[in-house]
Amino acid sequence: MITSLEVPYVDVSAGSLTFRPDAPSMPVLDQLDRDAGPLRLSLRLLGASHQAVVATPDGLIAETLAYRDGLVPDLPEQFSQRVGNWRHRYTCGVEHVTVPQLRERVRGFRARGEEDLLLVGVFGSEPDAVTALEITGTEPLTWRTVHTYPQHGEVVTTTGTVVTVG
Repeated sequence: MITSLEVPYVDVSAGSLTFRPDAPSMPVLDQLDRDAGPLRLSLRLLGASHQAVVATPDGLIAETLAYRDGLVPDLPEQFSQRVGNWRHRYTCGVEHVTVPQLRERVRGFRARGEEDLLLVGVFGSEPDAVTALEITGTEPLTWRTVHTYPQHGEVVTTTGTVVTVG
């Protein structure tokens, strides 16, 4: 699903993002929810940012990647946390790409816009600035996010996985 974001595009970059597993809920522009066995995943579009929340039988697991005014940017390549019998693994990579490469990726997401497990937020004022949230598997529960920053030629890709460890 493609959603047009009627909020101003704030020119941030990968270097201004902050990852937090304990961030409070933030204003949601759109979201993609799915059940996977005993788990409930909510991928939340926050503009150029995302929040993933997984409800498990043992409690909530969350990851938030966003520009947060007043916080020192922190974009770890890996993170892991455990909630009861569930383990959450997060990875993040930043790529520097050419304008044609970035536009090709954005076109790819737009072409897949009717898929049920994909949510693409597009900024009306900056068509190459997108945030894509995608559920990529249910056993184990996995998702991927892609954030494009055309002014900087950056693509930030994260993956999240939740598995049982007990």
